[in-house]
Amino acid sequence: MPEKRFKFLLISILTVVFLVVISRPIVFWKDSYGYLTMEVYRSAGYPIFLSLLKCISVKHLDLLTVISQIGIGLTVIYSFITRLKKHIIMHPVWFLFLTLIIATPFVYNHKLANNYLSEALTYSLYLLVTLFFLESLLTEKTKSLWISLPVLTVLVMFRTQFLFMLPVAFLIVLWLAFRKKTIKKYLPITMGIVLLPFVTSLTDKTFHYVKHGYFVNTPWTGIPLSTPAYYVSDAEDYLLYDDPVEQQFFKAVHARLAEQHLNIHHLPDVPEHDESSYYILHFPEISNGTLHEYGRELLGENLSEAEQFIALDTLTKKMVLPLVLDNFKLWLKVYIKNIVNGFGNSKYLLLYAILLSFGLYGMVKKPSPVYKTISLLLILTFGNLALVSLGMHTIKRFTFYNDWVVFMAVFMLMDAYFKQNRLAT
Repeated sequence: MPEKRFKFLLISILTVVFLVVISRPIVFWKDSYGYLTMEVYRSAGYPIFLSLLKCISVKHLDLLTVISQIGIGLTVIYSFITRLKKHIIMHPVWFLFLTLIIATPFVYNHKLANNYLSEALTYSLYLLVTLFFLESLLTEKTKSLWISLPVLTVLVMFRTQFLFMLPVAFLIVLWLAFRKKTIKKYLPITMGIVLLPFVTSLTDKTFHYVKHGYFVNTPWTGIPLSTPAYYVSDAEDYLLYDDPVEQQFFKAVHARLAEQHLNIHHLPDVPEHDESSYYILHFPEISNGTLHEYGRELLGENLSEAEQFIALDTLTKKMVLPLVLDNFKLWLKVYIKNIVNGFGNSKYLLLYAILLSFGLYGMVKKPSPVYKTISLLLILTFGNLALVSLGMHTIKRFTFYNDWVVFMAVFMLMDAYFKQNRLAT
């Protein structure tokens, strides 16, 4: 296929996606208002983005938001496909199929650009960082990895979920150091990766200080991390704490969960759900409905709303580790089942594990672009689910970012198979 025809077809696909998206209205969700009003429990990235759009036009904010979000998304997809095509030798038709798969969340199911939700931009930013990671691994140079760091900083400011990409960046550096048989050369990029979470933390704290008057990180860490810990806890776990405030808080929250059948030791007789699937199904009630809403009530009405969030986050972060360690077996069981649910079921998890093993084995034997790409994309997939499962239920809103990965792997393997057949004939 000539390059001109390929780009014409690629732009045609993206144009159709653009027209479909802008023909639909934007949707408000329960979470949307927190972003639009820059609430203290929202990370800095998306509220700042919406604030900038408001400066351009408040009257036409809905349309401007949709156009901006789909415009950024399609620009990233175009860059992702065209730049990846330069590094991976594969028939152009596979890249066109991949374009359709990657663009699907904008037109079907999630309809990303038509929502006031942070994933409208985090998906695009994630693809961009993934592209830079791939380029660094495929070219065995750190230039793209350096470029990825400011983009990853912005991505983490949108959603801390993507901190899982930092260990993956370290793995790329280790691979490059192994290939080049030198460590000294890669110390600067290593320091850049190490400093990234400190930069994002300082930026987040500065945002909240300027906007809300409190120099704190977004107070929404302790609640999700505590959710599975409280789910598997028992009534005597208040003895883990010496502080009377912590003891009283635990007793009250645990009693409320037990009363609502939201604790693993007080579940209703529901044969169609095991303990883990019940947790995943009722996560919002445990986390938002009880730990968040009821927890804020327990801390007293004499605090402002922002102070309640901050106090609750500080308290729950302090209490979570003893609770996890004391109930580790049950907690681990729920955690693993949560990861499995993120893949769909154990069979899909096995498929991804086989593909990852195949990629890693191939990298050791013959580090071709196919093996490198499969390995990196699968590591990112596992990393995302491993982090999300620590404190969230693995619903598609948090896991869809890598839905295209298995298609990419299949396309590369099919392309290799067809090439081999042509050579054989």
